[in-house]
Amino acid sequence: MLSFSHDEADAATRAALQLPAGAKVYHFTRLRKVGGKPLALMENWVRDDITSIDEALLGAQGLYGILRNGGVNFRLASQRIGAMIANDYQASLLDTTPGSALVTMERTAVDDTGRQVETGHHVYRADSYSFEMTLVQR
Repeated sequence: MLSFSHDEADAATRAALQLPAGAKVYHFTRLRKVGGKPLALMENWVRDDITSIDEALLGAQGLYGILRNGGVNFRLASQRIGAMIANDYQASLLDTTPGSALVTMERTAVDDTGRQVETGHHVYRADSYSFEMTLVQR
């Protein structure tokens, strides 16, 4: 856990989560490691009207597990995958060099009632991460 706060949502977060003015969200940034090696820098915003979240709980459980325990039945997610180059901050945390390739992922998860539950902006080391998808014709 790099940072954790419970504050009033900014305009972009309110729009992503379809929240009214003055609504509060949990906002946190985490560094995910695999085998002791940094893999992803993850920043998330979660609406606070589902369940209480604190730094200790996030350290002990996964975010989606916490939300499922709070009654969320995930239905779908809108996800955008892209690429960028690492800035100094990202490079230092991900143990790579500035200018290295990163995979980006922006996601907003929706529950079975249509409620936008959480949104996130993540960056992954491109040399250590890949996405696998199955496409289905409807």
